[in-house]
Amino acid sequence: MKKIIKIPFANFYEDASFSSQIVTQGVMWEIAAVLDVREDWVRLRLPDGYEGWTQNFSTLDLSEAMASQISTLPHVRIHTPHLAIRFQSGVDGPRDAVAVMGASFPFFREQDRLYEVLMPDGKHAFLHQDVLPASGQREIILSLAARLLGTAYFWGGKTENGCDCSGITQLCFGLAGIALPRDASQQIKVLKEHPVKLSEAEPSDLAFFQNDKGRITHVAIMRNTPEFIHSSGEVKLNSFDPAAPHYSEKLDRMLEGIYSIRMFIGKELS
Repeated sequence: MKKIIKIPFANFYEDASFSSQIVTQGVMWEIAAVLDVREDWVRLRLPDGYEGWTQNFSTLDLSEAMASQISTLPHVRIHTPHLAIRFQSGVDGPRDAVAVMGASFPFFREQDRLYEVLMPDGKHAFLHQDVLPASGQREIILSLAARLLGTAYFWGGKTENGCDCSGITQLCFGLAGIALPRDASQQIKVLKEHPVKLSEAEPSDLAFFQNDKGRITHVAIMRNTPEFIHSSGEVKLNSFDPAAPHYSEKLDRMLEGIYSIRMFIGKELS
């Protein structure tokens, strides 16, 4: 059995309780496998393999008819923060719902960037999304990361409403057609064979940081060496240059290494 996330984003908890730790989030239209049910809670496995408990009211059962319909429709991925969804086609009317960055909507038609989309409950709706002001994958990643500057840090978050360090990398890379695992400790394994020196780092390469026990606990997106964007307290810009006003001595000391994403560049965008 599978479920559709039906709300803009749903918190996933470690246990079936609001008092347990949030581990990640599902976003509207993500399709997840049902692993367990406990009263009003359901344990799901998201497409990235992450598992957690969420409230059943934030989901809908994926019917065979719906699965067949969405498999035949093109999809548009949302790259605009807090994008308005309207049930009338006008772009100036009241907002009826909202889409978060990273969500992928099946759509019926598009004209002048106005999409008639399918909602998880089967209704038709409309959203308008401008073209990304970037084309190459590295440029897309940095453009999206820049849009998120100032976003609050939120443990387990992966949207513009709040994100953790690996949430922002997974989100920005995903919108550039590069699928990364959820956690920093998982992401480094994908890139481990491609280390680069700081002086050789290119925009959108990833920097990883470790604690005093050697455990990977943080990740950042390289901007213009030696600057990087990351989520710590908020999404912000720091530097490895001791002379820079936004130098982070702590992160400079914790740096495990910087890794190239060159092997992903040029692959067809999803």
